[in-house]
Amino acid sequence: MNRIRYYFPILLIIFISFLVYFNALRNGFVWDDMVLIADNEGIKKWDSFLENFVRDFFDTTDDTIEFKYGYYRPIISLSYMIDYALWGLKPWGFHLSNIIFHTMSCILVYLIFNSLFNNRSVSIITSLLFACHPIHTESVTWISGRTDIIAGMFFFAAFYLYQKAIHSPLSSEGNGSLRNRKRVKLFFTQSKIFYACSIILFALAMLCKEMVATLPFLIIAYTHYFVGLKNWRQWKTSLPLSIPYFFVILLYGIIRFVILGIHTVDNPGGEEMKGFYPTTLSFAKTIFIYLFKLIYPVHLSAYIQNPMSFSLSEPAAILSVFGVAILIFLLVWLKKRWAGMSFLILFYLVTLLPLSNFVRISAPWDMGFVTAERFLYIPSLGFCGIISVLLTTAWKDWKRSFSILRYTTISLFIALLIFYSGQTLLRNRDWIDEKTFFSKTLKEAPNAALLHHAMGNVYVREENYEKALEYYHNSLELYPLYHAAYNNIGTIYSKHALYDEAITAFKEAIKINPDYIQSHFNLGTTYYQKGMTEDASREFKIVLAFNKNYVKAHNNLGIIYAEKGLLNEAIAEFEEVLRHEPHNEKARNNLEIVREELARKPSDKNL
Repeated sequence: MNRIRYYFPILLIIFISFLVYFNALRNGFVWDDMVLIADNEGIKKWDSFLENFVRDFFDTTDDTIEFKYGYYRPIISLSYMIDYALWGLKPWGFHLSNIIFHTMSCILVYLIFNSLFNNRSVSIITSLLFACHPIHTESVTWISGRTDIIAGMFFFAAFYLYQKAIHSPLSSEGNGSLRNRKRVKLFFTQSKIFYACSIILFALAMLCKEMVATLPFLIIAYTHYFVGLKNWRQWKTSLPLSIPYFFVILLYGIIRFVILGIHTVDNPGGEEMKGFYPTTLSFAKTIFIYLFKLIYPVHLSAYIQNPMSFSLSEPAAILSVFGVAILIFLLVWLKKRWAGMSFLILFYLVTLLPLSNFVRISAPWDMGFVTAERFLYIPSLGFCGIISVLLTTAWKDWKRSFSILRYTTISLFIALLIFYSGQTLLRNRDWIDEKTFFSKTLKEAPNAALLHHAMGNVYVREENYEKALEYYHNSLELYPLYHAAYNNIGTIYSKHALYDEAITAFKEAIKINPDYIQSHFNLGTTYYQKGMTEDASREFKIVLAFNKNYVKAHNNLGIIYAEKGLLNEAIAEFEEVLRHEPHNEKARNNLEIVREELARKPSDKNL
C-alpha cells in the first residue's frame, strides 16, 4: 500500500502528460522541422556526430550558409540523430520523443517541489498544472520546440540533484546521531556524487540552450532560502558551491564565442530596437505579457509581435514598471513572512532574465522585442508553483471552519486543470501541418512578412505557384528588403522558363544582400539555362568564393568546363564534389564521361 501511495503521483503525472498531448502524435513536420529534420542530411549519418559540436545549429548542410542564426545546440542535433535512428522520418516518432521529454520534466517538477515544500499536495498540483499548461504547446507539439523541453529537463534535473547534494549530509537524523562512521562517509559520498552529477547536467543544459545560465543564481538563492544561511561565515562556506556552475558558463562562452566564433546574428531593420532604456522598458512590459499568457492562455501564437516601448509616457510601459516594482516588493516583503512564495516569485523573475534582449536574440525585426511562448517553459514553473501554493494554503486555512470554501479550492483546481487541458488539446491541432499552422498564425500576426513568405513556401511544395507568388509579393509589400522572397520568386520564374524575369528577381535579392549565396547560385543556374555560360561561370565562382564546399557549384562549374573542352579543370571540379560527397552519382558519372573524353584526345591528335 505504501509503495502504491509513493508511485501514484508519478503515474498520474505520466498519464496526464500523455493524455493532453496524445493528439499531437498525428502531426507532421512544421516550419523549422523541415530544415532541421526533414531536409537535414546531417541527422541521417553518424559520421557527422562531432560536427554538431563545432557548427551553428542551423548550418545543417555543407553547401549553404543561409540558415546561420548564431545558435549553438549540439545536444538537440544529437537528439534528432537518435530519433532518426529509431523512427526514420516518421513525424509521430519525433512527437513521441517530445512528449517523453516533457513527461520527464513534469516528474522532476514533482520531485523538486517535494524537496522544496515537503508537501505532496503542492508537488502534485504544481506538476499537473505544469504538465497540461497550454503555454507549453509550442515547446512540446512543435518538434523543433524541443530545445526548451530538453534544456528544461536537464535544468530541472541539475537543480534537483543540487537539492539532494545540499540535504544529503543534513538528514533529519542529524550528523550527531550517526554513530557509525561508515554511515557518515556514505552520506557525504552521496552528496558529492549528486553535486558532481548536477554540474554535468547543467553543462548538458547549456549545450541545449543558453537561457539555463540562470541556474547558478537560483541555487545561491535556494541555499539561502531553504538551507537557512544567515551569517557571513555560513555564506563563505556555501557560495563556493556555485563556482563550478559559473565556470561551466565561462567555458561554454569561450568555446562558443572565441573558439568556434558562433555569435548572435543581427537582423536588418533592427537598429532602432537597441539601447538600454527602451530595452529595459520593453522587458518590464514583456514580463507582464508573459504573466498574462500564463494566467489566460488563449489566442496563443508562435509569432508574437511585441512593439518596443520607448517612453514612460506609454500607458503599457508605466503600468509594467509599476507592476515589476510590486513584484520586487512582494519578493522582499514575503521573504521572512512566506519564504516559499517569495522564492517562487524570484524563480519567475530570474529565469526571465535571459529574455531581456540586452543581448538581442536572433529573430525577425518586425517582432519588436523578441517574445515567444516557448521561452516560458522554465519560468512557468514559478507560476505553476505560485498557483499551487495559493490553492493548498487556502485549503489548509479553510479546513476547519469553512467547508464550502474548502471544497471551492478543489473545484477551482479541477476547473483549471480541465481548462488548461482542453486548450492544450485544441492548440495541438494548430500544428497538424504547415498550411494549418501558418493559416492560424497569420490570423494572429497578419502583418508578419516572414509568415507570408513561409506560406508561399508551403504552396511551392504543393506546386501551386500562382498562390505562392501571391504570398511572396505580400511579404515584399510588408518588408521591401526581403531578399529571400525575391529569390523564391526568381526560382518560380526560372522553373517556368521565364528567364529574364528570374534574372531580374535574383539580381534584386543580391542587390539587397550581396552575400546571399543562394541567389548567386540560382542566378548562375538561370544564366546557364539561357545559354550565358560566361555569366553562369562567374556566378558559380562567386558562390565558391563565399563557400568553397558548395558542391552544387563545383558540379555546375565542372559541366561548363567540360562543355568548353577544359577537361582537366572539369575533372578537378567533379573530384572536389566527390571529396565532399563520395556517393554523388551525378558527379561520378560526369567524371567518368570527362575522363573517357580526355583518354580519347591523344589518339585523335595522332590521327
